[in-house]
Amino acid sequence: MKPGSTNPRALALQSLLLVIHDGRSLDDALATVLTDTALSDARDLALYQELSKGVCRWYFALLVLLKPYLQKPLKAKDVDLEIILLIGLYQILMMRIEDHAAVNETVKLVLWRKKPWAKGLVNGVLRQIIRDGVEIKPEHDEASYPQWMRDTISTDWPRNHQDIFRAGNCRAPMTLRVDTRQRSIAEQIECLADRGLVASAHELVESAIELDTPCSVSSVEGFDTGQVSVQDAAAQIAAVLLDCEPGMRVLDACAAPGGKTIHLLQVNDDLDLIALDQNPARLQMIEQNLVRINRQARLICGDAANPQVWHEGELFDRILADVPCSASGVIRRHPDIKLLRRASDIGRLVQQQRNILDGLWSVLKPGGLMLYSTCSIFKQENERQIEWFVEKYDNCTEQSLNSVRWGESRALGRQILPGQHNMDGFYYACLHKVAIGNKQD
Repeated sequence: MKPGSTNPRALALQSLLLVIHDGRSLDDALATVLTDTALSDARDLALYQELSKGVCRWYFALLVLLKPYLQKPLKAKDVDLEIILLIGLYQILMMRIEDHAAVNETVKLVLWRKKPWAKGLVNGVLRQIIRDGVEIKPEHDEASYPQWMRDTISTDWPRNHQDIFRAGNCRAPMTLRVDTRQRSIAEQIECLADRGLVASAHELVESAIELDTPCSVSSVEGFDTGQVSVQDAAAQIAAVLLDCEPGMRVLDACAAPGGKTIHLLQVNDDLDLIALDQNPARLQMIEQNLVRINRQARLICGDAANPQVWHEGELFDRILADVPCSASGVIRRHPDIKLLRRASDIGRLVQQQRNILDGLWSVLKPGGLMLYSTCSIFKQENERQIEWFVEKYDNCTEQSLNSVRWGESRALGRQILPGQHNMDGFYYACLHKVAIGNKQD
């Protein structure tokens, strides 16, 4: 293998170095590595993605299994060797690859990295692991998370934590949202079947269907025309909960990449909708989605926490506050969160969420509704955050979600845990703005 190799294992090593050493997101790393390299064979592309995502998903557990086989820790400058060993270990434990092939191909990575002195080390460690019959066991689901995250999840969810750990290590389904004004669920399932794709209606979310096997979105008939979009079923709930009516002035705050924006436009008529995001590049993603579905919305670049900079004076009837969060509920889709998120991030995120809530509340009409949502399962970002907010504002009441069938009822809001109803982990709370003095106990 030479630099610029199209070997999927070498490419996976490059991607994992970008994540583990440089702190880049896995999506960014996967795209960056393929910028100058084309994998024409679909099997090579699948192997590249599987190794990159799989090692991220099981990184901490793999380290636990590897440690007894190293006489001493590897030096910091040899992080590439550690990753090479993990790539080999993942193939042996988790993939249908012959052991000898996994070892031989992994050893080649050492030579590609110009560290021939480590050839014997990698070969010996992997072969000894095979001889010892090392395997992934149920307890390794928990071990695959960093300690601080294990502690937080176990404390927040003492009766559910093992299910959460296990669900986070499962592969998420490819879920589609159907614009049922254009096409029924049954019609969309039939269209997919005509292309050899098996799909079924989601058990609870009326606009959602799940594919038995993920596929390229380009092969999904109706995507280019907006009849179908890719969106987890849990995220599809937002547009329904916001309960918009024709003519309402609606703000989708922190809106990029625009999935909820276009859903709101597809299920409601005549909305005066503004999509707000402070990242100009991500606003372009919303624009692309709007073009795809042939709908319009006003796009504003601004910070939701500082409406005095971008707000023009007219208050909103509805606000979707889909705030930045730890993303701890979508680890099954983004396993690199385990490696990149830090315990110290949570306090900063909580404060950012509070700033956004304060800012958005000031531009909501009396009688209006704000929907707070996160893709987190940490109570500090969810029900405790709403408890703080309701206590702070005399003109705020929480609107119960006890009538729905999804998720778990909390003291405030409702929580979907990862894997429940085959959905990502999401939290929702509906906040009603009343005139001061009219708040009901």
